Amino acid sequence: MPTLRYQNKVSFALQNLSELYDSAPTIPLDEDEEWVIMSDWHLGNGGDRDDFKKNSDLVPVVLKDYYLKKGFNLILNGDIEELQKFSLKKIKKQYTSLYTLLNEFQKNGQYVKLVGNHDFDLFFEADTSGELLFSAVKLSYDGDIIFIFHGHQASNLFEKYNDLLGFFFRYLVKPIGIKNVSTAYHSKRKFSVEKKVYQFSAQRKIVSIIGHTHRPLFESMSKIDTLKFRIEQSCREYPKAHGKKRQMLEEEIKKLKIELNDLYQKGKKLGLKSSLYNTNILIPCIFNSGCAIGKRGVTAIEIRKGNIYLVYWFNIKKSKKYFHSYEHYEPRQLENTDYYRMVLNRDHLDYIFTRINLLA
Repeated sequence: MPTLRYQNKVSFALQNLSELYDSAPTIPLDEDEEWVIMSDWHLGNGGDRDDFKKNSDLVPVVLKDYYLKKGFNLILNGDIEELQKFSLKKIKKQYTSLYTLLNEFQKNGQYVKLVGNHDFDLFFEADTSGELLFSAVKLSYDGDIIFIFHGHQASNLFEKYNDLLGFFFRYLVKPIGIKNVSTAYHSKRKFSVEKKVYQFSAQRKIVSIIGHTHRPLFESMSKIDTLKFRIEQSCREYPKAHGKKRQMLEEEIKKLKIELNDLYQKGKKLGLKSSLYNTNILIPCIFNSGCAIGKRGVTAIEIRKGNIYLVYWFNIKKSKKYFHSYEHYEPRQLENTDYYRMVLNRDHLDYIFTRINLLA
């Protein structure tokens, strides 16, 4: 049975999310519009402790040659700048061309910037290049709501002590060279944030899209949950398949099993869990765009033509993992580059909201 202290923490978080939701501006979502949501870039000064550095070539090319070129609206969902370790002046000096590119989205009216806990001080900065900054935004889709916010608002720790943590990062962690430490690397905090967002979203019968934990989520499913679902789906297809189709399914199941076992081994070291929500029916109400500081690539959420996608961008020179013959993975090269876009998961928003409205 949950303790009174835990119940009070949950109550505080849900109240905070409720106030955030009610104050967030609403943008109508046209089915013909295309949106991309990215978070957690953690832009630094280009030095060894700059977590964005490893993907600093990939992100601008993807933004310019794919999303801007195709007319996507861009939502940056918090922790874009790492202001707890670096000054905005040094960050902008290092990534001048990237900010110029973001201005192109802004000029076209295709740009929304939300603030997270690591860039919260943007609200107090004079030099924000005319950006309109928000804590959250809602997309209205045929009467249903997609609620987009960074995610730290569900954490009592960050809501109460963010200024103190900023002092700790800038004046203690930074001088001795420790890299980015956040909720992303603490499984208990990560799951606590996701559980609270899940509970709030299910109660409101909405879709919430967060960042903060750096952990991509699709339809409330972690990567482990997704792999288990795909193995089960392939096993169901296998008895009715014949010839080449059966052979492909057999190979896919083997590879998925290896990937799942690898995740479980990593999970034991990190204390990670699989399913989060202790519920009989999983409600597809929480999504997470992941981050741009992964070792091998960048994840993002796309919304287009009534569908929602979890996508992965990577450099073929760094990651050849997804070039196996998985039926569900189809990496597509961005023309004249070494970069590939791969859809990890997709579904139709009508189907998602039907499940939420009938099952939540």
